Amino acid sequence: NWRGFSGGQRDMFDEVLKYGSLIVDAFVAYEQPVFVFIPPFAEIRGGAWVVLDASINANVMEMYAASGSARGGVLEANGAASVKYRTKDLIATMHRLDEKLIDLDKQLSQAEQ
Repeated sequence: NWRGFSGGQRDMFDEVLKYGSLIVDAFVAYEQPVFVFIPPFAEIRGGAWVVLDASINANVMEMYAASGSARGGVLEANGAASVKYRTKDLIATMHRLDEKLIDLDKQLSQAEQ
């Protein structure tokens, strides 16, 4: 199941979440090295990302991805787009991540001094 676990009715009926949780339980107790590699242009998301997250058993799990083309995340694109971002949080994030805004903030603080 490369698309992850949606938690929808179909996944509940097929017990996808149940088997995903069994994988997580096994990884928690696993003592051998586990290497996860996301190949070029591949993407894991949703429950697949959660199950393969190295933080489950950081002592034995390592995650690698092809540089520049592999992607992963908990939310699918349509799920991320539906998350409501409060305006003040959006502006704070913009000022934290956008290089032009960071530069403008520096210029503004220098001009005020």
